[in-house]
Amino acid sequence: MTRTRDAALQRLPGQALMRRIGLEFRAAIELWLLPLAVALLPYRAGILLASILARTLPLYREATDASVSAWRDVTGGVDDVAFRAGYRFTHLIDHADLFWTLTRSRQFLRARLAAPQFDVPAGQPLVVLSFHFGQGLWLIDALAAQGHPVRFVSVRLERADSTSTLAYAYARLRIAAVARLAGVPLIFTGGARRVIGDVLSDGGAVYGLVDVPVTAASELVANAALLNRPVALPTGLIDAAKIHGARTLVLTAHVAADGSRVVEANSMENVEIASLADALSSRITMAPTAWHFWYLWPAFLVRSPSVN
Repeated sequence: MTRTRDAALQRLPGQALMRRIGLEFRAAIELWLLPLAVALLPYRAGILLASILARTLPLYREATDASVSAWRDVTGGVDDVAFRAGYRFTHLIDHADLFWTLTRSRQFLRARLAAPQFDVPAGQPLVVLSFHFGQGLWLIDALAAQGHPVRFVSVRLERADSTSTLAYAYARLRIAAVARLAGVPLIFTGGARRVIGDVLSDGGAVYGLVDVPVTAASELVANAALLNRPVALPTGLIDAAKIHGARTLVLTAHVAADGSRVVEANSMENVEIASLADALSSRITMAPTAWHFWYLWPAFLVRSPSVN
């Protein structure tokens, strides 16, 4: 018994090393090499390559497996093969967007995005509300081009929270790209409420993704319905918009199979979390594989009935 246990303990460092190598290898392929290859090709050829890779390689395995299971449970969908390919395509293009941003001009980005003119009055504080849906990186440049440089709200990156060195390096590079596109610094969580208030008081703009699970959501009362299921969503940005009299813009973009970018922009006043969840539900229904957070679905759900 003792010898068996000692032998197992001796193997652990080697097993941990192999696991670490595997994580770094996957990060190199999924976050760096394949997205860069897609971005370095002519745009349509890159889209075609991404589509082929998404259909043939088991990219983003854990997230894809969990997402297809949640999608089946919620929607009753049956074509797992098509969902997996579409979901992988969404992630791969999202990662390639970073490298397009780094290697192409602003004019290239704007021509491919073809964003509409946003209905936002000049000089009025603005809260841009979006989701982990599709590919939103280029929207930050589009907003700046129309006179709305946005302070993007992000979690603070910590090396200990990342699965690998290469994944952490990718996240740092993406954060830097967001700041460069916006032309203004990010706002990091942990003291963000005060900074958001200061920005809006000065007539500025903030941008946040609001489809994130609330801590211990299962113990809370639902404040919205997502895909006809009771959920709890954070309301901090909506509350800030009301306090400071800011206009709200619900904004997303996603890539269609042919590479065209579908931009949806809805300028609103006095937006509520229920209507925001409806906006996300309609987008997911239109393009199910464009929602990145299917794999987190159980964390959104609550046991209690929603409040009217």
